[in-house]
Amino acid sequence: MGQVKIDVAGKNISIPYMFFFNKKIPLQDTEKTMVLDTSGGSKVYKVHLRGAFGEQDVTFNDYESYLTFVYDWQRALMGS
Repeated sequence: MGQVKIDVAGKNISIPYMFFFNKKIPLQDTEKTMVLDTSGGSKVYKVHLRGAFGEQDVTFNDYESYLTFVYDWQRALMGS
């Protein structure tokens, strides 16, 4: 993963744009679809993000980083 980060306190997602620049987008303006790809014989966890920034796929190397992303997403949306 490493490229997309969730700011729980700010309730936004930081998506890489160019070189060292990131776009910060509010989570409520972002839609996610979770996919489990097993076509290569191993499990690959992916999240497809869509919003005003366009579309981007995020691939996770392991289940723990995938769960951390999903947990932070839900925590940011539910936090006050």
